[in-house]
Amino acid sequence: MPDETTMNDIKPLPDREVRRLAPDDLDGAVEIDREIIGHSRRGYFEKRLTAALRDPDAHIQFGIDGPEGLEALVLARVLSGEFGRETLAVALEVIDVAPAHQHLGHGSLLLDVLESEMRHRGIEELQTAIAWTDHAMAKFLGANDFVKAPRHIISSAVDPSLKIESKGRTGHAGDGGTSVDDTDDVDDFDRADNIEALPRDQFEVASLAKQDLDALVLIDRKRTGRDRRSYMSAKLDEALLDSGIRVSLTARTDGIVAGFVMARLDFGDFGRIVPVAVIDTIGVHPDFAGRDIARALLSQLMVNLNGLRVESVETTVGLNNFDLLGFLYHAGFKPTQRIALTKRVA
Repeated sequence: MPDETTMNDIKPLPDREVRRLAPDDLDGAVEIDREIIGHSRRGYFEKRLTAALRDPDAHIQFGIDGPEGLEALVLARVLSGEFGRETLAVALEVIDVAPAHQHLGHGSLLLDVLESEMRHRGIEELQTAIAWTDHAMAKFLGANDFVKAPRHIISSAVDPSLKIESKGRTGHAGDGGTSVDDTDDVDDFDRADNIEALPRDQFEVASLAKQDLDALVLIDRKRTGRDRRSYMSAKLDEALLDSGIRVSLTARTDGIVAGFVMARLDFGDFGRIVPVAVIDTIGVHPDFAGRDIARALLSQLMVNLNGLRVESVETTVGLNNFDLLGFLYHAGFKPTQRIALTKRVA
């Protein structure tokens, strides 16, 4: 949790240095976080610092040093194409201030430095998410000009049966009897097929692999009209390298990649203290629309997450993306107790 100091309350921080985080900051970052939440998230911080070393352009990480070492830190990452976006944004993942140094302006100073870096890079939007009950964080972010974002954060309990409720009936993905909708594309996860539930073993569903990149780029280009190879390559690397456990999937029919889901296990972003699966992108090739590939992928993802003892899966959807929201609500997703926030950086 950051300190609650507003911009107008910032006091001088003598002998404090703001600098970029380095690998040897791991112990200090873990200890600050442990003091705040009560247990160690060493694996999470190790993963974030390692990712920043591998791809420094995709991560923005700063710390504040005092006479005795690290006193506060901020972790953020650059969003380049999530949810179909065409402009860059930054996701604020962690802002921690050691309890002994709170109410001195560390949190607001870190935000200032982060926003300065964003301006240098030409990035105008800063995003984050909080639990609606986290009043201290809400006060801090509100004082620093964050507002509610036009996005829903929705989640589902991990249910390997993937119950689907539609048109007055309840069925399971796999029973072949429940119709959800008769439209083809659902935009944006980025776009997903939304037709009658079929057995997930109708397709060859397997873990995403490096050699799938060309197929992913082709599917994404068919749906968005844009060549986003660099974004898809970065997401593939994140799925294969950043996550210690691989949960992203492809669906093949007749040996051809017909759809994919990119998901990751989140062990600590935005202050979470329990692991949750986060879906970044689902894509289905338009030539395979109407064959329930998206639901097969989602169903298999639930099975795999259940085996990993992950209890919930989450994603973020624009308020006006009614087709996708309908698809996910039919699949058992519901609004969470988390609020999406945003800030425009001039």
